[in-house]
Amino acid sequence: MKPRPSLSTFSMILGLWMVLGNCYFNPAVQLVVNPEITEETNPATLLGVASVLAAPKTVQITGQIVDANGVAAVGATLTIVTRTNQLEGLTNTMLLNEGGRFYLILSTGETTIRVDQSGSELFTFTISIPFPGSSMITNKSLSGPDVLNVEFYEKGITPAYLDLIYSTPYDKAILTNWPTLVIVTFSEDLENPSDMQIFLDSNVITNPPISFDGSFSSVSNNVLQIYNSSNFSIGTNTFTFGPGIKSVTGKSLSPKTITYICNFPCNGS
Repeated sequence: MKPRPSLSTFSMILGLWMVLGNCYFNPAVQLVVNPEITEETNPATLLGVASVLAAPKTVQITGQIVDANGVAAVGATLTIVTRTNQLEGLTNTMLLNEGGRFYLILSTGETTIRVDQSGSELFTFTISIPFPGSSMITNKSLSGPDVLNVEFYEKGITPAYLDLIYSTPYDKAILTNWPTLVIVTFSEDLENPSDMQIFLDSNVITNPPISFDGSFSSVSNNVLQIYNSSNFSIGTNTFTFGPGIKSVTGKSLSPKTITYICNFPCNGS
C-alpha cells in the first residue's frame, strides 16, 4: 500500500506554490526569482520615484501684470488668496515693481492670487503649476487684465528685465483713423540707437507690415516715438517689440505685442 501525503505535507506544498506563484507581483522577492530586474524597472523603485515626483515643490516664478488697456500695474499689490500646498518660505503678498513685474516663491499645485491697484481690486487669477517649469493661468475674474511673460527662474538668480509700461494709443484701442505716431513708454531709460531706421526695422515687427520713418522717430529717456510712414490696414494691426530693445543698464526687453483695431475708413490721422 502506497503511503498517502499527510495533511501537513499538502499544506506546505500549497503554501509554497502560492508564494512562488505570486512572486511576479511581489517587489520584495522579485530580485530573487528574477535577477534580470534592474533598479529602473523594479516596481518598488518606481513607486518611490512616483512618490517623490508627486510631492509638492517650491518654485520661483516671474511675470508682468497689465490692466485692460495693456498698462503695466506698477505698484499694485499681489495677495495670495488660496493655495493647494502650503510649504515653508512661500510668498504671501508683494508689491509689483516699476515694470508691473512680480517675483514670487510658490508651490506646485494651484495658487489663487488677487491683484489690488489704488485701493481697489483689479482682478483675481489662478496659476496652476503641475510641475516645475510648467504653468497655466486660469480662472481670471475679468477678461481684460492679464498676466504676461510668465517664466520660472533658478533660486538665487533673479532675472532683470526691461518692461513696456504703456503705449499711446493704448493696447487694444479701436480706431477709425490710423495714428501717424505711436509713443511707447518703458520701465527704464533706453539705449540711444546709432541708426534709428535699422533699430526700428530690426526690433519692431508689424503685422500687416507697416513702414517706419526713422528720420522722425526718436528715443528720449524711457520713451520711444515711432512715426509710421505707411497706412494701417482695416482690421487688426499688431506691433511686436523684441528683446533687441535694451535699457542703458543693459537689460533686454521682455517681448510685448500691442494690438490696434482700425475700422473703416481707417484714414491717416
